[in-house]
Amino acid sequence: MASSVAQLDMSKTKTRPIFKMQEAFSGTIPGVTMLQGSNLPGMVPGTISIRGISTLKNADALVIVDGMEQSITDIDPNQIKSVTVLKDAASTSMYGSRGANGVIIVETERGYTGQFKVDINTWTAINSAIDKPDFVGAAQYMKVNNWAREHQGQTPQFTAEDIAKAESGEIPTVNWLDEVMQRRAYAHNTSANISGGGGVGTFNLMLGHVKENGLNAIEGTEKFSARFNTNINIADRFVLLADFYAHRLQVDRLMANDNGHGLYQLAWRMNPTQQIFYDSDLPEHYILHNNINPLASIAKGGIKNYVHDRSTINLRPRYNINKNLNIEGNVSYIMNKSANKEKRKTFKFYDGNGAPVTIWNNAVAAEQGVSTSLLTARALVNYNSTLRGDQDKIYLTLGSEIMNEIRTDYRETSKASFFGKLNYSFDNRYLLEVTGRADGSSKFAPEHKWGFFPSVALAWNAHNESFMQSLRDAGTINNLKVRASYGLIGNENVDPYLWEEIVNNWGWTIRVPNPLFSWEKQKQWNVGLDVTALDNRLTMTAEVYNKFSYDLIYDSFTVPPLTGSNTLESAVNIGEVENKGWELSASWSDKIGAVSYKVGGMLFDNVNKMLKAGYSQSDTLIFKGDSDKVWYRGIALDNYYGFQSNGYFQDQAEVDETTAKLPNTLPGDIRYVDQNGDGLINDKDRVNLGDPFPHMNYSITLDLGWKRWDFAMIGQGVGRRTGRIVGQEAYPVLMDGESNSLGAPRQYYVDNSWTPERRDARFPRVWTGNTANEYLSDLWLSDASYFRIKMLQLGYTFPTAGRYFKNIRLYVNAQDAITFTKFEGLEPERGWDLSKTENQGNGAYPRMAAYSFGIRATIL
Repeated sequence: MASSVAQLDMSKTKTRPIFKMQEAFSGTIPGVTMLQGSNLPGMVPGTISIRGISTLKNADALVIVDGMEQSITDIDPNQIKSVTVLKDAASTSMYGSRGANGVIIVETERGYTGQFKVDINTWTAINSAIDKPDFVGAAQYMKVNNWAREHQGQTPQFTAEDIAKAESGEIPTVNWLDEVMQRRAYAHNTSANISGGGGVGTFNLMLGHVKENGLNAIEGTEKFSARFNTNINIADRFVLLADFYAHRLQVDRLMANDNGHGLYQLAWRMNPTQQIFYDSDLPEHYILHNNINPLASIAKGGIKNYVHDRSTINLRPRYNINKNLNIEGNVSYIMNKSANKEKRKTFKFYDGNGAPVTIWNNAVAAEQGVSTSLLTARALVNYNSTLRGDQDKIYLTLGSEIMNEIRTDYRETSKASFFGKLNYSFDNRYLLEVTGRADGSSKFAPEHKWGFFPSVALAWNAHNESFMQSLRDAGTINNLKVRASYGLIGNENVDPYLWEEIVNNWGWTIRVPNPLFSWEKQKQWNVGLDVTALDNRLTMTAEVYNKFSYDLIYDSFTVPPLTGSNTLESAVNIGEVENKGWELSASWSDKIGAVSYKVGGMLFDNVNKMLKAGYSQSDTLIFKGDSDKVWYRGIALDNYYGFQSNGYFQDQAEVDETTAKLPNTLPGDIRYVDQNGDGLINDKDRVNLGDPFPHMNYSITLDLGWKRWDFAMIGQGVGRRTGRIVGQEAYPVLMDGESNSLGAPRQYYVDNSWTPERRDARFPRVWTGNTANEYLSDLWLSDASYFRIKMLQLGYTFPTAGRYFKNIRLYVNAQDAITFTKFEGLEPERGWDLSKTENQGNGAYPRMAAYSFGIRATIL
C-alpha cells in the first residue's frame, strides 16, 4: 500500500452507546473530524470531514458498504467488520468523481466455515443533558427587564409589588426547559449475529433493534434491521456473495416539534414569570403566552409519526479462470421509502375568567415521502502474478460501472465509469500504484459530462533494504515506509438539472442555462512516513498534504436581470480553494507483569484558504441570502465576516459626539470600528474575523488489561477554534424580527453585561426590542477550544458459563461525560451553518452524555 489510508477500531465502537456511526469518527482517525452538535433521536449527529472542506455543496465523504454506495448513518455498528478511510488522491481516485471529500469503505460481518454460533451484544443507556442554559429567575428577570426599558426611555413592565411577590415566591419561577424535559431519556440496543457454514457456503444473519426515547412520553425513535450475508463457493472456481438488508426506522415527534428542536425553541421563548396553568378549578387550564404554551403542545398539540424503510440486494459473483486471473461482477439495488402521518384532537383554551379564547382544531393528515431507487452494475477483470522468481508482484484490475437513480419526484440521474488500477511491488522494497478513472454524469452540461481522474503513488519499504538488516534483526526498526502520491479527483455531489434553464408559470426565466457547467476538480499531493519500531511496540505515522480545489460549484450565482424577470440566477463553476495540513499519530503498547497496556495519541491540523473567489484573484463574492458569508482571496471558505468592536458607548454625550454609529445607539451599545474612516458604519467596515473550523485537533487513548479486566479511554479535543455565540445563547432576548422581546437572558449574560457601574463588561447592555448590537462582530466570537472525555469503559470477561456460553463480557461505559472548555455558548462542538436549527442558538434538543451497561456473549 503506497497511499494514505487508516482504519477505525471496531472492537471499541461496538460496545459504545452509538446510535449513528458518525459518532465513532470523533477523535479516532487522524485527519478526520466529526463535530457533534446534537443528540436528537432520529437525526444525523454531524458531518464527517476528511482533511477539511473544499466545496460549497454536500461535503459528506463517499461511503461504500460491501461495494454499494450507501449512507453510513443507517448501519448498525454490530454488523460491521471493518471501516477503512481513504484520505489521499491515490486511494480515492478509484472512485473518481465521488472521491473529493474522501471515501469510507465499510465491510460487514460474514460467516465462516466451522461451528454454528450466535454473537449477542446488548446495552442500555441513560442520557443526561450537558448543555442546559442558565436562565435568570422571575425576580431578576423583572428587574433587568425594567432596567432595559427604562434605559430605552420606555415604561417599566413590572411594579415593585410584582418584584416583591417574585422574591417571596408568591409568583413562582417557572423553568420552562425543565418543565418540557419531563423524563430522563434512555435507550436500549440489542443485536444478534447468527453465523455458520460448511461445505459450499457460509452465512451470517444479523438482527438488530435499537430504541431511543426522548425527553417526554411521546418522542423517540425505534429501528429494526436485518442483514443476511451469504457466501457460496462451487469447486473453488465460482464464488457468489449474496447479501440482503432491510430496516425500518420509526421517528415519533410532536406536531409542534416535527423537526425535533421546535419544542425546545418554544421553551426558550418563555420567561420565568409566565405560569403554566391558571389558578382555577378548570381541568387542564393552560395559559397561552403569545399563543404559546410548550406544556400544552406536549399534552394537546398533536403527534407526528415518520416511517423510513430501506431495503437492499447486493450480488457479487466471481469466477476464477485460473490462479492468476478472475472476473467478477457486482449488481446492487437500493430502495428507500418514507411516509408520515399526524393527528391532533380538538382542544379549547380558556382565559382566567373561564371564557373561551382559542381552539386547537382536530387535525388528521398523511403524506408519502419521495421514494428513491438506486441500481448499480459493475464488472471487473483482475489479474495478479509474481515476476522475477517471486521477487516482484503485480496486480492489475480493469472495470466499468453504471449507476442509475430514480426518484418519485421525477428526478433521475445516471453515471457511467471506466477504470483501471495497477499495483507493482519490486522486491518488496519499491511499490507503485497507478490509477485512472473516467466518469460521465448526467448532472452536467452535454459537452462537459465526462471527466478523467488519474493518480500515482510510490512507496519505499526502507526496512527491507540490506543496510537495514542489522536494525531489523535487533528489533530496533520493524517497519519503515516512505510514501508519496499525487492525483486528480472530482466531485459531482450536486443536484441534477442545475445547468438547465428554468422558466416559471408566467414564462419568465428564473434560472439561466450554463452550457459550460461541469465537475468540481481537485488536485492532491500527499507525503507520508510509517514507522514501527522497538519490537513492534512503537508505531508512528506522519502525513503532509495539499488539496487544491477549483471549478467549485455555486448554484445561486446572481445574473443581471433580463426583460421580463426581476431575479435571475445560474449554476457556475467558480473559485479556487486550498486545504493544506499535517497529521501525526503514535502508539506504544507493552506489558508489565500481568498488566498489558497501550497508549496512543494523534495531532493534526488543516488550514483552509480561498485562492480565488470568482473568475479572477481580485473578485469578491457575496453569497445570495447570506450577507455574513463573503469570499475573497486569502479568506477561509467558511468565515466570520463582520464588524470589529472598540468597547462600548459609555454615556449619551459620547453617543452624540460620535458620527460613526448605527441608528438607535444608546449608552452600553457596541462601538464599531469605522474601518475606512468615512464617518459611517456600514458593510464597507466589515472585515474577516476568522474561521469556524477546528484547528490543532488531538486525541489520546488508553487501553489497559489485567487478567479478565479491561479498561479503555478516549479523550478528544480541539486546541484552537473560534466559535460564534448567537441567538438567545448570546442575546438577552429572541431577535425574531418582530417584537424582539421574547425569552429571558442567561444568568451569565446578566452577570457580565454593561451597566453604568460595570463599564468594561464582556457583553453590551441588556435590551429589549430593536438594537444595533445583534450584528456579527468580534464581540460575539468566543474561544471554542475544548477537551472532552469521549469514552470511559470498564469491562470484565467470563471465559465460559455452562456448556454453551463463551466469552461473556460485562461492561459499563460513560460517553461525553466530562468536558473542559472556555466557550461562552452551550456546546463547543456546535456547527456554524445557521440554516440548521441546532446551530441558531435559539433552543434545540440538548447535547447528551450517555451512561450505559452492556453484555456481550457468544453462544455455541
